Amino acid sequence: MPAEQADTIIGANVEIKGSLHNRGPIHVHGKVVGDVVSDSLVVVGETAVINGPITARQVDVSGQVHGSITAEEQIELQPKSLVKGDLNTNRLSIKPGAVFVGKSQMNAPTGDIEDGEEDTAANKKRLRMEVE
Repeated sequence: MPAEQADTIIGANVEIKGSLHNRGPIHVHGKVVGDVVSDSLVVVGETAVINGPITARQVDVSGQVHGSITAEEQIELQPKSLVKGDLNTNRLSIKPGAVFVGKSQMNAPTGDIEDGEEDTAANKKRLRMEVE
């Protein structure tokens, strides 16, 4: 995932209860109890624990998330990550060592599989999913 300068950084010793909303990138290294929303990137660092849903364009998880993750473009689960919740995105990458408990749904990128189009093996191949 491309590195973006964080607008908001939640330090490892910080705990937030409530909603965290930002248009720019958010990096969480502490604890958040509530929803995290960004129009950009959300990075969940190795020391982070998020209890609540995450919604963003891209989400990169190295820590813990107890809640659903919705990303318009992609979700990456790094080797030490733990996610207990459902994932919804266009592109999903789960690295070896990551723990994921929940359901995942991958949406067809615009122009790939149209409503009413047959859901064939060839069409499924066009959806991007990486599991290493």
